[in-house]
Amino acid sequence: MKLSSLRLALRRLQYKVSVAGSFEPHLHSVAPMAVAGIQVVGGTPAISPSLLFTDSKNKGFLINAGEGIQRMILESPGLRISNITDILTTRFDYNTVASIPGISLFRRDQQNVNTTHNPLTVWGTNNVNGFLRSTQLDCFADEVGSDRHLVLKNLKDLEILGGITVKIVPLISSNCYVFYLPQKDGNVNKMKLKEMNVPKKLLATLFKTGSVELAGGKIVTKSDVLDPVEPAPVFIIVDAQSDEECKVLSKMDFNAMIDESKQTLMLMVHFSGRDITVSDNYRKFIDSYKDIDHLLMCKNPLSRILFDCAQRNAIMSSVLPVEKLYEPTEEGSTDLTNMTKDPETSITLSEHLLRYSMYPTQKSSAGWHRNNVILKKSFNFKNEEVSAKKIYNCFIADQKPEMPAKKLRRGFSCPDITFLGTTSTYSSTFRNVSGILLQCSEGFSALLDAGEMTVGQMIRLYGPDKTKELIGKLNFLYISHIHFDHCGGSMSVAEYYYQVNDKPLTIICPIRMLPWFKYLSSVFKIPLNLVPIGKLYQDKTMLDDLTKEHGVKIDLCPAMHTRDSWCVALASENWKVAYSGDTLPNSKFVDIGQDCDILIHEATHQSTLAEDAAKKKHSTVGQAIEIGKQMKARYTALTHFSLRYQKLPPIIDETVPDNVLFAHDFTKITKENVETWCRATDALPLLFPDHYKDLSKQSYYKNKKPFNTL
Repeated sequence: MKLSSLRLALRRLQYKVSVAGSFEPHLHSVAPMAVAGIQVVGGTPAISPSLLFTDSKNKGFLINAGEGIQRMILESPGLRISNITDILTTRFDYNTVASIPGISLFRRDQQNVNTTHNPLTVWGTNNVNGFLRSTQLDCFADEVGSDRHLVLKNLKDLEILGGITVKIVPLISSNCYVFYLPQKDGNVNKMKLKEMNVPKKLLATLFKTGSVELAGGKIVTKSDVLDPVEPAPVFIIVDAQSDEECKVLSKMDFNAMIDESKQTLMLMVHFSGRDITVSDNYRKFIDSYKDIDHLLMCKNPLSRILFDCAQRNAIMSSVLPVEKLYEPTEEGSTDLTNMTKDPETSITLSEHLLRYSMYPTQKSSAGWHRNNVILKKSFNFKNEEVSAKKIYNCFIADQKPEMPAKKLRRGFSCPDITFLGTTSTYSSTFRNVSGILLQCSEGFSALLDAGEMTVGQMIRLYGPDKTKELIGKLNFLYISHIHFDHCGGSMSVAEYYYQVNDKPLTIICPIRMLPWFKYLSSVFKIPLNLVPIGKLYQDKTMLDDLTKEHGVKIDLCPAMHTRDSWCVALASENWKVAYSGDTLPNSKFVDIGQDCDILIHEATHQSTLAEDAAKKKHSTVGQAIEIGKQMKARYTALTHFSLRYQKLPPIIDETVPDNVLFAHDFTKITKENVETWCRATDALPLLFPDHYKDLSKQSYYKNKKPFNTL
């Protein structure tokens, strides 16, 4: 048996043992990878998989960055976006590039805080560079940032990225990559060290200079006390999306690109399409490399992501009308038996946070490691749910004399309003960026803004099938302004809509966004029906035609935020909803939203941070509540909170009327539960006491004054 085959057999055995073992991973004690290796990110029903390669210096290379990957990395312990220096794409579609602008935004903000400037380099085809440059047009100039934060390059035949050689192997429309890792010194052999009798005080000199002279003149070199040097590891990324590319791939000889005397091919990662991987040509190709490990990158229906967000959702849904998340099933699981004819070929299905180490260490071997993988059974929060119910019931019992059950305000009616995202700038661990779904019994349905991963949030809530059904029923998608946290998920919504209806989705958007949408529509082959808000605002006839088409009256006014941003009011015969988008307090918005049933208003900051809010042209909680009073809104729902407000909204030092509620991701407001949401505001700090304490401290140090505690 070859030495490489022996190593492979050992890695397979260790992997089977880890899979067979039953354990609950402690998700928040996971350290970053100390040795070079690859880690799967994503691969869930909502998010296409990406691959993160981290070298021994913790420098990260991300292969593909589909929509939602940014949030996945943020939520995953041990992974940091700030460590990602290079992004490579295997092909050009929305599942490989959609998250790049969001990652760039995050790194820009982090570098502004840390006062260091380490640009993100994106390697790709002309189409990839064209997509990113389109986000730096006039409409996104204040979003992605200057060239110091984002560098666009085309890969040549061979590139050296931070000491790692990467070879590009083009197919027809996809790229394959060969990663040549550097050779690593063998591990320190304690037996050899003892035989050579090297004093401890000379060890540092030995490993720094390569040799030391002992008493008596004996020279000891570093190689004398190390294990034999292993061949340098090599791994390959392949991606075939058509039968033609599969034929080209099957004729390639990757072994010819490797010097077997100095290098060893360890792993092949397959981004190829699911229909392609089960074809005869592809199975023959895989079997021709049976002496190495194979990783199939696919959407695993059993994967559950965003552990912390699911935990918070479970706690809140036990006492409040938060929608329960979709439970994935084994339906649609990839059958690995169809991928190979040779039983000796080792194929592993991707799982979020599955890791493959390229080098052995004294504590672990090279190969698969599953200690970070979030198991389905990890999402059992029964203890937290029971505790939350007890706390909430005690709170309600204590408050009963002062809080009699309220009747709905006279004449109140509203569509079902589901908040898919409630944070600002970019998604965080607990909250997604803006997205609001309106549904009413008259058949009307619309999305108000669609930040990145809006479709992903719907899949997590409803499942893939119902998500397609709901998006297929949309009358239109309304985009309030051009910032990426309000429009980054638009093309995914449009793609789902087109798949269901075979006709373009109507997108009501600012005029400044038309060039961007037209470019995306042409390169991704997704037709769009674009309706510019500016023309609607100026042409009453055009607005009346749109009202007749959808059966809902639409009123618009300019918002006080970035240029070409808007507020909207939607009204039917039975209800009226006003949505602020991002804005400073706005008297024109008060006029068009007058007497609405529900006002949805941004509340980025707490009232004590009014100066910060004004600088960024946002509203505070107190200002949003005041707009609701001036508008005579029956209820006010606050959203779009700053990233500092994770589990809890900005409720510190606020006087909140009894018709105001704070939205969370997956909050669903209906005519039946709106009073429950309003009544629960004071109970939220009891459900998340640690976070409330942290917010209180922030408020104290920011304002230099004492704070109230419950």
